[in-house]
Order: sequence, then structure tokens, then C-alpha cells
Amino acid sequence: MLIARQRRREPFAPRRRHLKESEGYEMKRRAARSPHSAVMAEIPEIINRYRITTAAVTPESQTLMVVAISEGAGKADFAAAALDEALIRHIQREMASHFFRGKPGECHRTNLPTGRCLLIGAGKKPDAGIYRWMGGQIAAAAKDCQGTAVRIHRGMIPHAQWPAAVEAITEGIELASFSFDVYKSIVKEATAPARAVTYHFAAEGLATASLNHAIHRSAQIASAVNFARHLANQPPNVINPSTLTAICQTLAKRLGLKLRVVGYAEAAKLSMGGLCAVGKGSPNKPALIILEHKPSKVGGKDAVAIVGKAVTFDTGGISIKPAADMGAMKYDKCGGMAAIGVLCAAALLKMPRHVIGVIPTAENMVDGDAYRPGDIIHMYNNKTVDITNTDAEGRLILADAIGYACKAYGAKTVIDMATLTGGVITALGGVYGGLMSNNDALAQRLIEAGQATDEWVWRLPLHERYRKLLDSPHADMVNSGNREAHAIQGGMFLQEFVPDGIHWAHLDIAGVAHPRKDHRYLKGEQASGFGVRLIMHYLTA
Repeated sequence: MLIARQRRREPFAPRRRHLKESEGYEMKRRAARSPHSAVMAEIPEIINRYRITTAAVTPESQTLMVVAISEGAGKADFAAAALDEALIRHIQREMASHFFRGKPGECHRTNLPTGRCLLIGAGKKPDAGIYRWMGGQIAAAAKDCQGTAVRIHRGMIPHAQWPAAVEAITEGIELASFSFDVYKSIVKEATAPARAVTYHFAAEGLATASLNHAIHRSAQIASAVNFARHLANQPPNVINPSTLTAICQTLAKRLGLKLRVVGYAEAAKLSMGGLCAVGKGSPNKPALIILEHKPSKVGGKDAVAIVGKAVTFDTGGISIKPAADMGAMKYDKCGGMAAIGVLCAAALLKMPRHVIGVIPTAENMVDGDAYRPGDIIHMYNNKTVDITNTDAEGRLILADAIGYACKAYGAKTVIDMATLTGGVITALGGVYGGLMSNNDALAQRLIEAGQATDEWVWRLPLHERYRKLLDSPHADMVNSGNREAHAIQGGMFLQEFVPDGIHWAHLDIAGVAHPRKDHRYLKGEQASGFGVRLIMHYLTA
């Protein structure tokens, strides 16, 4: 057996007691402290998030057994599942009496002499997405039955697919177990993290080393995703450019990443007019944070820069947003948090690639010092921008960051992630992110990485005829034209700041970074961490 032990308390959440509401208890926080110091003190211990070992689970310790069932399972399927005859007969009776057919997402719980059993549908042709979905269902079942030892049997999953299934199921378990309730003064038993759960994966005669590797890799990446989600969910009175910088400083020390911070004064000297303009209206001045993973051996591959927009709160500036749902603008930092997650995963896995995380961070506030429509600003690459809308701020800070990543760090490939436009939500909804690129090969690799990780992206055109939408009578370009092709305008603008010869891709994740209630294994009102798994797959494929 392979065991993945999951600490069900989120490792980055403040430690707290979970007391049964039925007994009349209330959970109280530890001694009061400032929100900023609380986040600083609770940076996750994501190293060794899972303890991986080999062992067997005894019937006495097992509290939940999971068996995967194919859709329309017949005698041949049961014979290939290597289950004992008594269990097969029990499963067949349950399937007949409860109309369980093994369709993807279908679950049925039953009782065995040795404990509870979860029959889970794998469908006819299971893939990684279905396996992650199964992992989310397993985590929910373990929580519901207060299980402490869950044995996951291969069941009718094809033997050759078992290592890949173990990796994806582990990922689904981890992602589905995430919760963000650190600011609730009372945590009900129903929503409180369960006791520590050990998940046992049957070895099925395969080499334990390969399965251990699959679990370890999946667990580390999923932990980095959850860390990005934890940061993205933080309110704007807790995370601002100053506190985000401090968090990255601590993170760099723990993970062995190199850190450089370009502060407001230095950014002004470097003529980063976009970053300085967007953030100057806030008392929390903007910064450019660079996290670098540079191992001694990089396999001869060029440096890759992951640029992530981190507007910690976006009022829209003088072009102010409507009051409705403005609180959701705390999620305007999701691209930057995903970039931080990528760097965490790269460090945890000791990935032999030179990866640079470049996170421009600012607050776009209304103030007497705020930048205005009509201003003309000089960017890092010496181009000028006529400000027509202060709510089109993300592209301004990304533009300076892209230029800096290429000039100061020699990045040959740049991928930026940003909650950039409402237009991409209109076009693609909450299922696909928008992809724009100047390189067909890079775009295709990102599309394939999205398909492999359930983080799908759809390529939008960057035809030269769209460039006229950015024409200005007074400067090199405007930062926002009319509403025509609005998502593409964002990509066309950023392309102006990509140096010649650089392979570049822009991911507009505005529709997929925010909370969704209908996701298969990312549950609740939580940020999704979109982009971390996609980029990691791209970097390691």
C-alpha cells in the first residue's frame, strides 16, 4: 500500500480549536494580533506537505474503502478488478438495488463488515479530469464519515493507468480539501477540518517508487495551488503591496528562492511609468517583486519569466467602478498569486529550470495623487501611453514588468497571467481562460497543458488590424479604446512591450480565477488558483 497522509488543517491557516456546537462551545481565536502579522506568521509549511511511505492498511484501522466502478460494469470488469468474491457480490447487489451505474461523478455509499464503502463512478473512458473529480468526492466522503484511514482500491481503473490515476486523485483530494475560514470567529463542526486522514493507495503490484513519485509530485503542486488560493482570498486590508512584499521575503527564505524588490522610488528612476502611475494614489506604494528559482543545473533550457498581475485592490481609480460587487476586486491579484504559486512548486520539486516570477503589485485607489484620464505616461521601454481609462490599469503594470523581466533577467520566454478584462468573461465565460501569443508553438503547448490540467485556455487572435483600436492622437497608444474586441485590446497593448525575439503568451484569467460554485473539485466561495497547474505542466512536459 502507498500512504499519503494529509493534514486536514490547512497548513497556512491560523491554528484553532474546532469545538462541537451541539455541546455549546464557541471557538475563540488566539490572542488578538494585527491582520498583517497574522498572515506573516501563517505562511504555509508547504514543504513536506504529505508524508509518503509504504505500508498496509489493516481492516481494523480502515474507516472507508473506495472502489472505482466502470460505467456499465460486467463480469469481465469485476474479474479484472482483483476484488474478493464476497465484495464483488456485495457491490453487485448494491448496484442492482440502488441503480448505481458507474457514471462519472456518481457515488454510492454502503456498509461492509470491515467498515464503510464508497462506490465511485469512473465512467467508460476515465481521464485525469475524472480522476481529480473522484479525488474531490473521496475527500468529501472521508469528511462526512469522519474517516481517519481511507483505502483507495484500483477497482476497475485499468492497471496501466493506475500511476496516473493515483497522481490525479491525490491532486483532487488536496484541492477539494482547501477551505478559507480563518476570519470566522466560530467554525461549525460541519465546516471544520476533520481529524488527520491517511489515504492508502493500493500498490497493485506496481513499483512503489513510481507511485511514491506520482503522489509526491501531485501533492507538492497542489499545495502550491492552495497557497496561491490562500493569498488570493485574503482581504485588501490584510494584503497590500507592502505586506505582499514581506510575505515574499519570508517565502524566499523558506524555499531557497532569490528575491529582489524594486520599490517605488527605484521604479520611478527606472521610468516604470505604468507601475508608478497606477499605485501612486495609495499610501501603500507599488513595487515590483521578483522571485527567482535558479538551480545549478538547468538542463540547457532558456529562462522563463512568469509575470503575474497583483493589484491588491482595484477601485478603478478616478474611472471608478460601480459599488456592486466591488468587494470582489480583492481577486484582482489572482494572476500574481498564481505566479507565486508556480515559484513555490518549482522550488519544492527542485525543478531543473530557470524560472523567474515577476509580480508587479499596486493598489488602484481614488486620491488627489491618483493618475487621471488624459495623463500621458512614459513606460519602461520608452513608449508613451495616453490614459483614457484608469480602470484599465493591469496592462500598465504588466507592460513594465514584461520589459524588465526580459532586460534585467534575460528571459527568452514570457508568460503573463492577469485578471485583465471583463471582455474575456463575455467571450469565454467561466470555463476557458483567454490565450494570446506571438508564437504558435508556445500557444499550442499552453493549450495542451490546459487540457491536461483542466485549466483550459482558448486562443484569441492578435491580428495587426486590431492595433488601430489603440491609436492615440497625442501618444504612442491609448491604454484602452472602445469596447470593441476588448479582451484582444489588452493583448495587443501588452504585445507592444515585448522585445523582439521573445516568445510571449498572455493569459487573461478574469473569468476563471474567481470563485465558482459548480466546479467538480474546487468547492465553495474560494479563488481557484488557476494557472499554477497549467504553467507547471508546461514547464515540466
